[in-house]
Amino acid sequence: MENELLNETVEETGTPKEQKKKSKKKIIIIVIVVIAVILLALVLGSVMKNFSANMQEQMNAMMGDTESTYTVERQDVEQEITTSGNVIGIETKAYTSPVNAKVEDIRVEVGQTVKKGDILLTYDASELGDNLAKVKIQAQSERAAGNEGFEQAAEAASKTKKAKKSAKSIQSDIDKLKKEIEKLSDDLETYNEKMTEYATSVEKDQAEVESAKAAQKAAQTASTETDENGAPVASSTQALTQANSDLAAANSKLEADKAKLQEYKDLYKSTNKKLTKKNEELQELQTDLAEQEGIVSANKDVKVSESTKAQLAASNELSQMNINDAQESYDDAEAGITAEASGIVASIDVYKGAFATESQTLLTIIDGDKIGVEFSISKDDLGSITNGQKARVVVSGHEYEGTVDFVSRVATLDTAMASGSNATSGGTIKGRILLDNPDENIYIGVSAKAYIFVGKSENALTIPYEALCSDIDGDYVYVVNDENLIERKDVKIGIYSDEYYEVLEGISEGDKVIRNVTSDMKPGDTYVEGNAAMAGMPGME
Repeated sequence: MENELLNETVEETGTPKEQKKKSKKKIIIIVIVVIAVILLALVLGSVMKNFSANMQEQMNAMMGDTESTYTVERQDVEQEITTSGNVIGIETKAYTSPVNAKVEDIRVEVGQTVKKGDILLTYDASELGDNLAKVKIQAQSERAAGNEGFEQAAEAASKTKKAKKSAKSIQSDIDKLKKEIEKLSDDLETYNEKMTEYATSVEKDQAEVESAKAAQKAAQTASTETDENGAPVASSTQALTQANSDLAAANSKLEADKAKLQEYKDLYKSTNKKLTKKNEELQELQTDLAEQEGIVSANKDVKVSESTKAQLAASNELSQMNINDAQESYDDAEAGITAEASGIVASIDVYKGAFATESQTLLTIIDGDKIGVEFSISKDDLGSITNGQKARVVVSGHEYEGTVDFVSRVATLDTAMASGSNATSGGTIKGRILLDNPDENIYIGVSAKAYIFVGKSENALTIPYEALCSDIDGDYVYVVNDENLIERKDVKIGIYSDEYYEVLEGISEGDKVIRNVTSDMKPGDTYVEGNAAMAGMPGME
């Protein structure tokens, strides 16, 4: 019985060795659990830390910056106004028909780009050619029907008038030519005197050269003499040096005078040649003058009455005018219509085969060098946009430079449909930018983005956009003073860019401006660094 009870106890509790094993297992399990708890705590701590950092980063991004204050500094500020509009043609030329004729062909179509000199339209000139031939025949008939004597008299009078005019012109040429001949003769006389002068100088120079040569020779002979010691005599050496110098000077003067003599010989020769040619021209003009004077003399006695002459002249003039008009019409029809400048065809107001009448508008062309962008100006920007401002325009991905050349002084009323009736919503001011160098990538009527340069301030005091506050008293900023207290400073704002305002008055360089002012911030409060971005957020202190 006792053995059975002992066996049962052993089975339940195990041997001491087995109990020791079970105890070790329990310890290992507890250690594992503790380590798991510790690891879980570390993971949770890291997650919470990252979550907090991400939250702070997202909140800072939402507030627009990673810093809650901005130190005022100087930098350049450029202001551009961004708007949109449509590409337009600024100048349009209307081409009208110069003749009454049938349109043979139209060589262009609306929207086509043309260059200066391109043929736009052609005419059927056959009827105008027939009319020209008729007018010429009629004029010949009218002239033939006149009195032959009158015609001869008129012709004689015309010849006389023409000959007198020609004679007057020839006489003027003769007078002018005589003055030129006189001038050339005076020049020849001067050159002749100079040649005589320099010829004399050359003869004199040659004599001096010969004299210098003789002196040099004598000095050379004397230079061979020696004193009692057998040394050359110093005075003889000096005399030879002077003789050489004198000979060189004489030769130099001789060459210079020879050169001047040749110069005047050349001038004399060329001037004499010109004079000969001018005399030949004078002789020809005198012959022509005599011929014209002979025409005047031969026709001076052929006369008709003044009234008959006037009647005949008027008839001939009228006939000639008719011929000129018919000829001009025919030439215009043959030439057709050509582009006077490069551009874009805006409209065609006639059809092929139609009969065009004189002064009828045929087509219109937009001047290709006068392309612009028309845009609307908001009331906030109205005072900032003026003529002459530079601008950038982006059309279908292509950028162009331009200048604001027009700002309307009259607003266009905008009308909207409201409850089945027209309702006026307000006025719009139109502006226009003239493009500097429009090219083939420009299309009339397409939309465009415009950037108008308003102004630039160099080395200006600046604050970021989010730092500026406004109330009934005007614009202001909150700054953190040296005592770390919040202080209000009223400011005067100048121009602005996409990120910064220029501050004209109210702050100084180095001031610490609070970027995002919240409703719970008050002047005089202590500023807590890093809390400004979170102020007013639930759960944030």
